[in-house]
Amino acid sequence: MDNRENNKPKKKSNVVYIDRKKVNEKNNSNKKGAKVGKNSPKIKNTSNAKSAPNVKQIKPGQPKKKPADKKNIDKKPVDKKHSLVDKKHNNKKKTKKGRKINKGRVAIAVVLVLAILFGGFKGIQMLTNKDSKAQTATNETANTENNSNKNDKDTEENSNSKNNQTSSKGQYDMNDEKKERSKKYNIVVDAGHGGNDKGSLDSTETVYEKDVALQIAKKVASRLGRESDVNVVMTRTEDKYVSLEERADIAKRVNADALISIHLNAQKKFGDANGLETWYRGGATDGSKELAASVQQTTASYVEIMSRGILRNNFEILRETTMPAVLVECGFITNVSDMKKLKDPNYQDMLAEGIMQGTLSFLDAKNGKN
Repeated sequence: MDNRENNKPKKKSNVVYIDRKKVNEKNNSNKKGAKVGKNSPKIKNTSNAKSAPNVKQIKPGQPKKKPADKKNIDKKPVDKKHSLVDKKHNNKKKTKKGRKINKGRVAIAVVLVLAILFGGFKGIQMLTNKDSKAQTATNETANTENNSNKNDKDTEENSNSKNNQTSSKGQYDMNDEKKERSKKYNIVVDAGHGGNDKGSLDSTETVYEKDVALQIAKKVASRLGRESDVNVVMTRTEDKYVSLEERADIAKRVNADALISIHLNAQKKFGDANGLETWYRGGATDGSKELAASVQQTTASYVEIMSRGILRNNFEILRETTMPAVLVECGFITNVSDMKKLKDPNYQDMLAEGIMQGTLSFLDAKNGKN
C-alpha cells in the first residue's frame, strides 16, 4: 500500500504563494523614483485634490502667460500693403458698376425726344398753314363780295331770311313786306285745319288730318324756298287754329301769285276710296284750273298713287281768294293703303316735290319763262 501511494503522481496545487517581502521591496523602489519601463504598470494618482479641467499646471519658476484677447484669437496676420491694394481694387469695381449705362434705353429716349420735337414742329407748321389759308380765303371772299352786284346781294339776303318770313304766330310779318315784294313769285302754302279744328281721322282713330297736312305743307314750302326767285309764306307753322277768312286775307296781303292748300280726303264709314285729286274754284278765269292741272299731273308722276283728276268746287279758301288757288287732296286718310304711304317721310318728300314742280311749271308758263 505504501509503495502504491509513493508511485502515484502527485497533483499540482492551484495555490500561488506570494513572498510579501519581495513585494514590499518592489513598492518601495517605485516610490523612491525608480525608472519604470514601457511594460511597467501605470500608477494612478491617489491624491484627494482633483485637478480642474483644461487647467495647465504651472511649474515653479515658469512665467505666467497673459490670456489672449477673444477678438484677436481668430484673426490672421494681415499684410498691410496687400490689404490697401485690395480695397482700391474693390472701390474701382464699385465705381465701374455704378457708372454703367444702358445704351438701349438711352437710344430709345433719344428717339422719343426727336419724335416729340418733330411732331411739335409739324403741328406748328400746320397751324400756320391753316391761318394763312384762312386769311387768303377771307381775302378772296372779300374781293368777290366787293365785285358782286347789288342784285346778287339782295338775293342772298332774301335767301338767308326765308325762314323768318312768318311771325312766331305763323302769320305774315308786314314789316318785311317791302323786301318780299322784290321777289318775282309770292306763293302761299296753306296747311289745312289746325288747333281745335282737327280735320278727318284715320281708320285707327289715332292720326288727325291737321298733323299730316302740316308735315306735307312744310316740306312743300321748304322746297319752294330753295328757289332764288320764289318767296314763300305759310298760313301756319304750328298746331294752331287759323280761320279760313284769315288765310285768304294773308294771301291777299302779300299779293300772292298762287295759293296751294294741303288737305287729306276722307270717306264716310271708312270705305275703300283712294287716290290723289286737286280742286280749283269754279268759273275762275285767273288760271286756277291750269294750276290745278299742272299740280295734279306732275304730282301723280312723282308718287305711286291713283290719280283722280281735277275737280271744281267753291271751298271758302278758294272762293275768298283773287289769285290762282288750288286745294290738293293728297290721299284718303280713311284708306289703309293711302294712309300707310302718307305717314312715310320718304313718300311725303316725293309728294312735296311733285306739288312744288307743278306749281313752278305753271308760274313759268304763265310768265313766258319756258
